Amino acid sequence: MPLLLAALLAQAATAAPAPGSMPDQLAALYDEVCLRTFPYDAAVDELMKRKAAIPLTPAEVKTTLRDDPGRGWRLPGPDGRSISIFIELPPYHACSVRAGIGTAPLDLAAYRRAVAAFEETRPGFAAQKPADMTVESIRIRAIQEVRPLPGGHESLLVITQQLTDPVRIAKGEGGTELRFVHQIVTTR
Repeated sequence: MPLLLAALLAQAATAAPAPGSMPDQLAALYDEVCLRTFPYDAAVDELMKRKAAIPLTPAEVKTTLRDDPGRGWRLPGPDGRSISIFIELPPYHACSVRAGIGTAPLDLAAYRRAVAAFEETRPGFAAQKPADMTVESIRIRAIQEVRPLPGGHESLLVITQQLTDPVRIAKGEGGTELRFVHQIVTTR
């Protein structure tokens, strides 16, 4: 195993899950997988094996990534709901963690702490204009920070999705899906 890969795995293994809410748990996993281990895909694969994450089927991955290449896993969350982890392959190389968080107020404090520590060693991130749109009865909100890279850019995103269809909400569907994404885009 290359020395860098071994060091990354040892560092990721020391990150303890945050206690508390699903957003806190999601932020801890995002920090461990997407900020400390990604973009080293082999290290992410090894970390998922050590965590006994359940690999997603190609059909499950396609449901989320559509026609983009990648793979994914599922881990149990603190409240019995599962957390999904995805690696999307280039040209939009991305690592994301996502889970349903119900209807509780959204607290991003743990996410902000993880991202602040990450950005301390990678200067140049700048906040972008937030996005807010509705697509097929789903309201999507996103905040993004971007930093330029030679031949591309790196992004950190928070995305929420909420169902807006009153008929489906009346049937008990709904709540918020929360997604944290670390993306590296190569344009050449």
